[in-house]
Amino acid sequence: MARIKPVVYFEDTGKWRQNTKGVVETVGEYLKGHRVRHVVMATNTGYVGAQFAPLAERYSKVNFVGVKMAPAIDKMYDVKWSARYGRTMEKAGVKLACGTHALTGGLDRAVQAAFQGFAPGSLVAQTLYLFSQGMKVCVEVIAMACDAGLVPEGVQVVSCAGTGHGSDTAIVATSACSANLFDMTIHQVLAMPLKK
Repeated sequence: MARIKPVVYFEDTGKWRQNTKGVVETVGEYLKGHRVRHVVMATNTGYVGAQFAPLAERYSKVNFVGVKMAPAIDKMYDVKWSARYGRTMEKAGVKLACGTHALTGGLDRAVQAAFQGFAPGSLVAQTLYLFSQGMKVCVEVIAMACDAGLVPEGVQVVSCAGTGHGSDTAIVATSACSANLFDMTIHQVLAMPLKK
């Protein structure tokens, strides 16, 4: 039996504030009818995490986790964390994980930079980029949240990420840490950019 489920498609990744608002609304609608207990979102400046704060307050039994890049990567990309957004997240109970990119960071990055060589995580990352940058980051932040011990493995989680800034992609997946990445399953796409 076939089921038809809606997917929200964003036409312009440059409208990242509007897209983020749309993702938050989409996740809110999903939470109304499903028993997911974990929501993970990429939030390098704290902006996206702060946008999820009202949902975190409304769904106090759901574990909301913001995931940001490691400080060394922040420095590399000149990314600044906003203390104001951080306070908004903290007040709403949104936890924060900070770490090395599960797919494109750490040793993989060092191997590519030093030897212009192939790194295994890049294969997975480039495959997910076929969908969107946000799809790659959605998978990555689930693994990073599990690695940090803020989300258990083997549970359903909604994951949100975006293209450069904000959020334009949302999926439902079974969680896994980076060491067990291929135990992760993507069950549903809730939102993503429309590829042209």
